[in-house]
Amino acid sequence: MQNIISWALASLIFIASFTCFAMGNAPGAVTLLVIGFLTEFAFWMHCSNKTQVIK
Repeated sequence: MQNIISWALASLIFIASFTCFAMGNAPGAVTLLVIGFLTEFAFWMHCSNKTQVIK
């Protein structure tokens, strides 16, 4: 379930980024892409830390 939420969030951010780029707002697109990558990284780090604590 967490994987589905993660991929949905990443997809939503990338779609918003593409929309900004298509409308001519390149800095907004770059900002959203960076936010998307950071969010994905934070999510995976959170999940990996949670599994290590359980072991």
